[in-house]
Amino acid sequence: MKIDFTNKTVIVTGGAGGIGAAIVQLFQECNAQIIATGTNTSDLESLNQESKGKKTDYIHLDFTSNESIQKFLGHIDKRDRIDVLINNAGVNKIDSIKDVSEGDWDWINNVNLRAPFLLTRAVSKIMHNQGYGRMVNIASIFGVVSKAKRAVYSATKWGLVGFTKAVALDLAPYNILVNTVSPGFVDTELTRRILGEKEIEKLLNTIPKKRLADAKEIAKTVIFLSSDHNTYITGQNIIVDGGFTSA
Repeated sequence: MKIDFTNKTVIVTGGAGGIGAAIVQLFQECNAQIIATGTNTSDLESLNQESKGKKTDYIHLDFTSNESIQKFLGHIDKRDRIDVLINNAGVNKIDSIKDVSEGDWDWINNVNLRAPFLLTRAVSKIMHNQGYGRMVNIASIFGVVSKAKRAVYSATKWGLVGFTKAVALDLAPYNILVNTVSPGFVDTELTRRILGEKEIEKLLNTIPKKRLADAKEIAKTVIFLSSDHNTYITGQNIIVDGGFTSA
């Protein structure tokens, strides 16, 4: 089965690292025109240099800044066509509910939930006019199960799953399919930094596959849902976790 995004424009938020970078790479391999966002200006400059000839533009977008958001929305509003939206950008802070500040609550909600709402609202109008679109929101297994010190993160990811289901119903009549992919524990720099090697060793015993996911395994699911091979899946939450939530 060949997947080809030639002449299709794709937006990937948080596309500079981790799962987002793996998603961008697979879209590149499938000939997409990509708009990828990130927050580190120097990293984005380097990525733009590296991506010459790969039809990928890395653009600064800070979801904690209304000025940055409006600038980006203005940029995409000028586009004639947007075929795929991947709401991947996300943040987390591990803390007991008794210690969570209102600032942390606002920060995590702004990036994980408000940002997908803003981009989905804007892009849905373009997709509606063209009569075609695919959207994939990257949630988490912590939008299905949870763990201590994940109250705010879980609230946003549970919310994102619910948001996806409702938006899918709004947009299905216009050939726009909207789904969520919920990764389990993925082998990224961030995961290893937050958990540490000892915690990861313990964690592996709770995952039926006995290993962390590779970011490309998440990306492959995203690519399929974003492609023309997906003609009827919408409003679903696809969990990619090596069996963790079934154990």
